Amino acid sequence: MAVAASSRALIGRTAELAVFDRALLSAAAGSGSVVFVEGEAGIGKSRLVQGVVESAGRRGFTCLVGAARPLETTRPFGAVAEALGMRRGSPDPRRAEVAALLSGGQASDVRYDVLEAALELVEVESRAASTLLVLEDLHWADESTCLVLRTLLHRVALLPVLVVVTLRPAPRTAELDLVLAEAVESGAEVLQLGPLAPAEVLELVRAEAGSVRDLESVVAKAGGNPLWVVEIARSVAADGSLPDSFGSLVLRRLRYLPDATLATLRVAAVLGDVFSLVDLSTITGRGAVELVEHLRPAVGSRLLREESGKLAFRHQLVHDAIYHDIPEAGRVALHREVARVLADAGAPVTQIAAHVLRGATPGDAQAAAWLRAAAREALPRAPEVGVELLRRARAIGPSDEVDVEFAEALLRTGRVAKCAALVEELLRRPRGAGSGAALRLLLVEALSLQNRGPELVAQADAALRSPDLSEAERALVLAQSAYGRTFSGDVPGGEHSAREAVALAERAGAVGMRVWSLTTLSFAVKTQGRYAEAVDLARRAVEIAADSVDGRLRHPHFFLGMALADADDLVPAGEAYLDAVAECTALGSSWILPDIQQLTGELHFVRGEWDDALVELDAGLHAAAERGNRVAVTQSTGYQALILAGRGDLRDAEVLLGGLPGGRAYGTEVTALARAVVAEARSDPVSAFHCLWSAWQDDVDGRVMRFLPQLGPPLARLAPAAGRPDVAASVVDGIGESAGLAAEVVSVQTAALRCRGLADRDQSALLRAVELARSSPRVLDRAGALEDAAALVGPPAALRLLTEALDVYEAVGASLWARRVRASLRAMGARVGVRRERQSPATGWESLTDTELAVARLVAEGLTNREAAGRLFVSPHTVNTHLRHIFGKLGVSSRSALTAAVLHQDHAIE
Repeated sequence: MAVAASSRALIGRTAELAVFDRALLSAAAGSGSVVFVEGEAGIGKSRLVQGVVESAGRRGFTCLVGAARPLETTRPFGAVAEALGMRRGSPDPRRAEVAALLSGGQASDVRYDVLEAALELVEVESRAASTLLVLEDLHWADESTCLVLRTLLHRVALLPVLVVVTLRPAPRTAELDLVLAEAVESGAEVLQLGPLAPAEVLELVRAEAGSVRDLESVVAKAGGNPLWVVEIARSVAADGSLPDSFGSLVLRRLRYLPDATLATLRVAAVLGDVFSLVDLSTITGRGAVELVEHLRPAVGSRLLREESGKLAFRHQLVHDAIYHDIPEAGRVALHREVARVLADAGAPVTQIAAHVLRGATPGDAQAAAWLRAAAREALPRAPEVGVELLRRARAIGPSDEVDVEFAEALLRTGRVAKCAALVEELLRRPRGAGSGAALRLLLVEALSLQNRGPELVAQADAALRSPDLSEAERALVLAQSAYGRTFSGDVPGGEHSAREAVALAERAGAVGMRVWSLTTLSFAVKTQGRYAEAVDLARRAVEIAADSVDGRLRHPHFFLGMALADADDLVPAGEAYLDAVAECTALGSSWILPDIQQLTGELHFVRGEWDDALVELDAGLHAAAERGNRVAVTQSTGYQALILAGRGDLRDAEVLLGGLPGGRAYGTEVTALARAVVAEARSDPVSAFHCLWSAWQDDVDGRVMRFLPQLGPPLARLAPAAGRPDVAASVVDGIGESAGLAAEVVSVQTAALRCRGLADRDQSALLRAVELARSSPRVLDRAGALEDAAALVGPPAALRLLTEALDVYEAVGASLWARRVRASLRAMGARVGVRRERQSPATGWESLTDTELAVARLVAEGLTNREAAGRLFVSPHTVNTHLRHIFGKLGVSSRSALTAAVLHQDHAIE
């Protein structure tokens, strides 16, 4: 139930109030938290929260309160929208903006736009005053409300905000279970609200009903449930009777109401636990004045109360008792009638759907059509609500069309595995040719997103045999098949399919498919090491997309960024990724955002900007978990492990690597590099060699050239120690082929020279590699080339080379390799002074990266996370991660303290 004011003092709950007192003090100091209050119906959750609201109000907090409701599970962001006042008529432009998004009409997925806008509203409120955000009855919440709460768990610590959530043990959705699991993991308080103690029950009875005879019976009957205690006491005080149950008590009270009041209450109960007189008037056909008179006795009997301009049943249990007293057939008929009347009155489709869900019967084609219409409206704002509506539509009125709509909704909401499983099952049943072709297209896309290469190729081949596909659809299938072949090791086959897709798309004049096919071809070509050609193909896709209004352009800037990065054009690659973020917004598609963030992290890694790399990688993995997009998870985790290992945190690196599933995946080469670094650091060069050799063989067999420049030099160096000098020669041949394909790419040419120099012990090749590497933006390549050359040249030159390598490692913060170089310098008789041993500052202004400084200054200007993210072309989650690091480094605990620190620093500089 939503919080309502109470005139009586709160009895008991001393320990719980102490928890809230500490949480409010912490929030007032700038460090927020989330507290969950769990307990059965009537146990006093709302009364406890009301006490917290009153306490927060006395301390100057802004209090925002919203509740989820059983008849509003189809209302996206329901409790959050209520708490934050997100209404179209709001005078606040921010609230009006997000209300417009919630009102529907968008063709694209705006769920994450609404999420960030809602979080920004919380930030804005907390800038003016410490804020209490109450979300009641989360057991009824839709998935988007749970998404907001999950995100708050990770952000609220940096805000002067206390979030309070109430819920019952049941019902419990999988999404809410996930929220609670993350809450426990993040250290949030979860209060289990139990019964009042006998002495507290006696105190409550006396406070509510005065002197009551047979108090022992009241105490025993109530079981410590405050609501039950109060109602039993009142019943005994009124007529001396001891009711059997709460429901029977409510129904007994109904017998004393006028018939008109009772009839109106039953209709109101069908509308929900909170209802407006406008809706009730629409349904009953009676005027507001007449309804007020009918309901006055119910208010006097404490069955109804006022709440935010509406009427509400005093408790959910009161509503349930009246609602379930209506025979089931009557409830179904009433819900159906309510749906019809609301539809005629032009009510929102999602409001109508809530009643259709409860008023429909199997075979009801009209109800199924309503649910499908509601799903189309809900999908852009709350895809999970749309999925549930379509699931119910299938149950009520199954058809080929609704099967396709449901499968597509699963895919668009990130339930990729469920989509694939459903479509595979549906394709085993007899069905019309048209729906079969549509389902195969969905299956091909789902398998592509799951990186299930061989199955993708098989399904694509089956789809291409269908005569019902248009040329544009055949181009789509071929493009997806190209991915499948590329990911499953048949890269030349992937290129062939992509070229077929390009030809078909051009013949069909399908701009979206031309862009998609060209980017697919770019990916296949890039994977084989032909980087200049890949860049040209991706640029063509970008140019075509720039001249088109087609909404299905498949992110050409993202593919351009990948091609440029592999071609060593790291600055233009970063710019392309920024354009890809803007592309996501324009296309209304956030699925690929985790990949953009994770590949941006890769750029920071190779440039030696490891702090920024970790932030982007963390943000990308967080976004991937939110969206169910795991394509780049292995590669990103590999880079995180490489950074940890390079900094000497071998145990943490091993923990990260141990959490990855077995088998080959996109980016397995990076995890092989990380495992090799850890093994070599633990004095096991043979295991390090085998990690790299396995990855190398897989890539060479599949014509995957992209990672050979990273794998080759350490493999050639370790091969003699592993007793496999023949491998060094094989590596030289393989990397030589890569160098022949990419004469313009410095990192590939450097790797080829290093491998040849290591295999042949050729000083001149290694020294040429050093000269080339000095012009490369890949700083670790430079340091590695310097170490390789130093191992073969004489002491004076070796000292200079190692000193230069040490400078690189120290600048990056790669303490593991810096220690290795220091040991080599000492072995040569060099004195490595104190300056060499000193680590870069871990705290204070000097410890902040350039990006962290930019974030700190933007926050000090008063920008929200979303506004700062817009300025820096990153995600709000990335800004939040930077803020966590900044707070720790500067020793501040709030945004206001950070603002003061920035102003103080600027004054000191002046």
